[in-house]
Amino acid sequence: MTAPKKFGTFAGVFTPSTEAILGTVLFLLFPLLTQQVGLFYMLIIVVLAHTVTISTAFSISDCATNLNSIGAGGMYALSRRSLGKAFGASIGIQLYLAQACSIAFYCIGFIEPLHPILLKYGLLSILPQDPMLQKQILSTMIFFIFFIIAMIGAHFITKLQFLILIILGLSIGAVFISPFLNIRYNDLNVFRHFNNSSLIPNSGISTALFFTAFTIFFPAVCGIDAGVGMSGDLKDPRKSLVRGTFLSITVTFIIYFSITFIYSLINPGINMKEISLINLLGVEQWTLAGSIVFIGILFATSSSALSCFMTAPRSAFALARQHVLPRFLNFLGWDIKKRGMEPRLATIFTLFIGLAVIWSGDIKIASQIVGICFLIVYGWMNFSAFMERISKNPNFRPTSWGSPAISFYGFIISIAIICLYNVAIGVLIIISQVIIFLLILKYKAKNKLEGVWWGVLFTGITWALKKLSKIVQGTKNWRPIVVAFTFYHDKAESYYTLKLAKRIAENQGLITANILFSGEEGKRIKQGNNKIYNIDIPQKQVILPANTRFEEAILSIVKSANIIGIDTNTVLIEYDNRMDWPIIIENIINQGKNLFIYKNGIENKTSDHIDVWWRGEKNGNMMGLIAYIIMNSDRKDDITPLKKIRIIRKLSSNESEPKAREEIDELILKARLDGESVIIPYDTKPISDTVKENSHSAKLIIFGMPGKQALDNKKIGGLKKLFNLNKIFFENEIKKFDDFPPLLFVEAAVKVDLIED
Repeated sequence: MTAPKKFGTFAGVFTPSTEAILGTVLFLLFPLLTQQVGLFYMLIIVVLAHTVTISTAFSISDCATNLNSIGAGGMYALSRRSLGKAFGASIGIQLYLAQACSIAFYCIGFIEPLHPILLKYGLLSILPQDPMLQKQILSTMIFFIFFIIAMIGAHFITKLQFLILIILGLSIGAVFISPFLNIRYNDLNVFRHFNNSSLIPNSGISTALFFTAFTIFFPAVCGIDAGVGMSGDLKDPRKSLVRGTFLSITVTFIIYFSITFIYSLINPGINMKEISLINLLGVEQWTLAGSIVFIGILFATSSSALSCFMTAPRSAFALARQHVLPRFLNFLGWDIKKRGMEPRLATIFTLFIGLAVIWSGDIKIASQIVGICFLIVYGWMNFSAFMERISKNPNFRPTSWGSPAISFYGFIISIAIICLYNVAIGVLIIISQVIIFLLILKYKAKNKLEGVWWGVLFTGITWALKKLSKIVQGTKNWRPIVVAFTFYHDKAESYYTLKLAKRIAENQGLITANILFSGEEGKRIKQGNNKIYNIDIPQKQVILPANTRFEEAILSIVKSANIIGIDTNTVLIEYDNRMDWPIIIENIINQGKNLFIYKNGIENKTSDHIDVWWRGEKNGNMMGLIAYIIMNSDRKDDITPLKKIRIIRKLSSNESEPKAREEIDELILKARLDGESVIIPYDTKPISDTVKENSHSAKLIIFGMPGKQALDNKKIGGLKKLFNLNKIFFENEIKKFDDFPPLLFVEAAVKVDLIED
């Protein structure tokens, strides 16, 4: 099988884009618009409309020159590389539908100037008398002719387009020379002297008229996708897409800008609402100028239709080949010829869409939908380039001269023009695109976002972190920045520790987890499997060398812990009796970090409350805040969701129960904690017995650090120091809490405010 012949810049990009832009608007609508708004405002409209395509061309250049291989699909292929498979495909589907429907509009445009001529010479006598039905039948006949040409292949269409381009050029030339031909209509000179052009209409112009004229004219310049859509058939798409698109925009802009002066010379006594340009130039008398312009209109609309008949199936072809469409549409990526690479089955599919539009009846609504679809595609194309620019990804190295400001303007102006057309339709189309995106993301992209998003988020985060480093974190804006430690020797215990860590930091802060392995344990794990537990938090394996103590490793990591540029303020450690806890507690508190020790226990899955044992304002405030954060975090596997916090206070021998209850109730009310107060009268029972008696039904118990009086004794020496009575005392205190619900022991290094002043 020989490789298909590729096109160069002129045939592949410039010609289809230029012919799609210079269509029926140039000859049929532009004269009327110029007469209505005047030369000055029409020039503004021409310039404003072209800024959209110019900015889009810069965005196309950015994306195209950054790729070595583009492939088929045009704007879909370019945006897919930047925005990922799911988002790019949602754009590609809309692009295809807009291109497919456009073919029908161009066929209708082809018939508009032809219909009165055929009617005049009695060539429609065999058709029904209804003019609308006649136009639909004729449009369908023309559509089938274009379909047959498209089925032959792109090379045949390209040869026809060369001829069409010549005829189109002659027609435009005929318009330019017509003011010098002394053409008359109903005893009036059609054109005035150049010194008498209509700068501003005598009746003035309203804002509504200006924007109406803009929305009518704007589709005329939306033809660059016809050339960009040939990306898969170009010899050098990186160069051809850029050069051909910019050259086409430049040439067509000069033509539109210049011809505005010609149309402004049309005699104001001639009402362009009642007569078309071709009749004005004498097509019914078959004058030379009128005949050339008439033929030019026919060829312009046919060329636009053929351009879309080339690009629309190629968009569908690319979508099917990249497996983003439902399986039953996979045939769109095939050719009817064995080993053929022409999108002929996609062309047949496009035929039915075009026929449906022709026979839909309400062409105006359909045309608005198509115009908005094109605008959305242009908007996302600009958005792609903008995102690539601001992401500052090192692999984004375009050789074009674009800038994020140009691309952002193209995105914003596209959205603004959608609002001028029809806000309701625009919103519905965007919603439909979001639905398509979500479906493709779920079923075709496996819920994985691709493309530029990571780079954009990274750039945004690094910018925010730089700003954040200049802001002092006070107690009012405190949130947990947690480094967590767990031990692999008991995998079940570690799992529950990491689940709690996730709940503490998933909505309110940041967390990173360190899973510690002794040397022997490290030999048994699979290296490189960084995520041991199926919990959605960052997990890091730390394999300790032989004879390394756990507390040494933890303290070393804590000193250097820095989560994406923010120093940690809280350390969470799974309880393990191999640890020398007094050393850990003293060192971490001295670093100004809060310490949480989690001791797993008998979980009550039907419980709906957390118990906070209040033992002073500094620790109590931290415990209350952590309880609130845990309660409001998401936990889908809870049989019974957490609903309240119980703040429990055991009175000392000299405390008043009414006063203590009033203080706790006031704290709960002002701190806006969903909970209740529980006051326990003074007795001589050990605190551990009191906790077990009152909190045996809690989901989680939050308690102050046990054995604190021994840990605070800095003067222990002699035999007591030799036998490390601090460690023994702490372990004995911890054992008192065996067979309890899960416990979180808290030692706060700072006091946080629960009450907003």
